[in-house]
Amino acid sequence: DGETIVSGSWDKTVRLWNRSTGALVKTLEGHTGFVTAVAVSPDGETIVSGSWDETVRLWNRSTGALVKTLEGHTSYVTAVAVSPDGETI
Repeated sequence: DGETIVSGSWDKTVRLWNRSTGALVKTLEGHTGFVTAVAVSPDGETIVSGSWDETVRLWNRSTGALVKTLEGHTSYVTAVAVSPDGETI
């Protein structure tokens, strides 16, 4: 939407901020380790986060709901990306 900034933190959360006002819009909770990577899908509706809890999580930006947890890494997740067409994470 061009108005949202997404951040990940060592407090184990993903936070959404209003770009214009700097106000906190939403806090996404669920990771059990530091959140070290975030990405947003091209349509702006999916947030992807990676964490020291060895998971990648997909969130619905509008509702803040956890959509899916991807497990299988055996160490920290330090980078995530979404392809330009939004089909590959």
